[in-house]
Order: sequence, then structure tokens, then C-alpha cells
Amino acid sequence: MQKKIFAILIFTSIVLVSILVVIAPSFSGVSSLARKSLQKKLDLDLILNDNKDVKLVFFGYSSCPDICSPRLSSLNHYYNSIDEINRKRIGVEFLDISTPVDKTLPQRYAEFFNPEFKGIYLNTDILRVYTKAFNVFFSKSFIDKTEYDHTAHLYIIQKVNKTKYLRYIYNTYPYDFKQINKDIKGLLNEPY
Repeated sequence: MQKKIFAILIFTSIVLVSILVVIAPSFSGVSSLARKSLQKKLDLDLILNDNKDVKLVFFGYSSCPDICSPRLSSLNHYYNSIDEINRKRIGVEFLDISTPVDKTLPQRYAEFFNPEFKGIYLNTDILRVYTKAFNVFFSKSFIDKTEYDHTAHLYIIQKVNKTKYLRYIYNTYPYDFKQINKDIKGLLNEPY
């Protein structure tokens, strides 16, 4: 009897998480389309605080075994395909949702994929602000408490005269790097 109740609880949890991941973004203003274009002003200090004009931003966690690694690897492949002139204007930032004890872990994890990638540690309070701004869902996994279930979207942030804007959200994987490249080139060529 207990096994049956446990199985029903697990099944219900999986269904609810699936519904949240698929439906919740449409309630928060994020389309369920593969790509969403917008211009949302961001008042966040930790991202895009260097000389880059555009950043690709990904939320994940440093010990992620199956979602974050392939995505960061594909971002590395894309980043290395960008010509040197544009690469000076484009960056990649990995924001860690796990608030690891070792605050250097996000940077070391990001650099594992590319030495030019930036890994950002977020404490619990700042994590709440950032995940709200980007509509990122995350929770400890029901099955393995060392893992997280999380939104795995890719975001493009643009800086215009020191003001940061969320410009694109890509909801599907594998990422459409032809479209991403087109979107980034459009942003880089916009007059300020």
C-alpha cells in the first residue's frame, strides 16, 4: 500500500513539474515558442558588468551531470566559431543556482568549457532576485537531492549606454545557433 502511494506521489510530482516547466512561462510573460524577442530592462549588477556589448546567459549548477554540460559545451562550440572582432563584443555567463559552498566553483566550472566564459556565484538573496527577473524555475530534484530540476533556457542580454536589456530567450535545445547568430549580429549592428 505504501509503495502504491509513493508511486502515485512521484508520478503526480513529475506531472506537476512538467506542467510548471511548459505552462508557467506563458503566465509569466515568456512565450512557449522556441525563441522570444523582447526588450526588458534589467537592473542587475552582476551580469554584463564588463566591456562586452552582448552576453549569452545560462542558469545551471556546477555539478550538473546531464543538462548544463552539453549546453555549455555547445555554447563553447558556437563561441569559438565567432570571428575575433565580434568575440571581443560578445561573452558567455553561467549563473549557478546551487549556491555552492565554494564560491569559486561557478567560475572554475565555466572556465572548464572555455577560459573566456564567466561563472557567477549567487548567494540565496541575489539568486531570488535574478531567477525572478529571468523567470527561472528551479528546485531540488525529487529523486536525487544532490541535483536540481531547472529552467534551461538561453538568454541574450544587450548593454546600451550602460543600461542592460533582456533581448531574447531561447526555450529549446539544441539551440538554433544560426538564429542566435543572426539575432546577435542584429544587436551588434543596432545604432545606439
